[in-house]
Amino acid sequence: MPTNYYDDLIDNPNSRCPCMLVLDISVSMRGEPINELNQGVNQFIQAVIQDDFASYAVDIGIITFGGTAQEIVPIQSIQKVEVPNLTPTGNTPMGEAINKAIQVLEKRKQEYKKSGVSYYQPWLVLMTDGEPTDNYQVAATKLRKLAETNKMLVIAVGIGERCNLSKLAEFCSSDNPPKQLTGLKFEEFFKWLSQSVGEVITKSTPGVSFQATQSTDDWESF
Repeated sequence: MPTNYYDDLIDNPNSRCPCMLVLDISVSMRGEPINELNQGVNQFIQAVIQDDFASYAVDIGIITFGGTAQEIVPIQSIQKVEVPNLTPTGNTPMGEAINKAIQVLEKRKQEYKKSGVSYYQPWLVLMTDGEPTDNYQVAATKLRKLAETNKMLVIAVGIGERCNLSKLAEFCSSDNPPKQLTGLKFEEFFKWLSQSVGEVITKSTPGVSFQATQSTDDWESF
């Protein structure tokens, strides 16, 4: 970790909203799906950066799972992020990715506390077009409990007809089940996500659970 990693928490003591994207890049995402996902992630980052409030408050990290779980963007101020290019590979170790994401977010929360920086409820965005190929149950239970106790906001999104929504639901609280993406409307989803994160920052209080009210009609398949 760079020695200046904590400098941003000192230079910018604004309350933070940590947001972790946990993205499926298994081989089944090749072609148009991975292209649309890349474009959507880039648009999300740019939209948040252009928001005067959110650009100073949102920390983002990206963990992918395709063959193995990799932290391709260490969690940091969104202003400092270099947009990655996602390439599909391997199977779908979703449990491994979720365990890694929880560990990273917990560590980041400790860094906030050590630096005296308040923070909003962490967000974890999980997107997949399939189902776990590893022993995911322990990770799913851990994440679901965090969501049910309002320690983490979990947004799970299924992509395409092959996505196993019933297994994806195991990662979510019962009052916030996974949603199905309409076609390849990644752009619409990430636009909604940037607006929702912005709403949390402008309308809620750090440390208090808050549900965004932005409509999902533009991207959710009902």
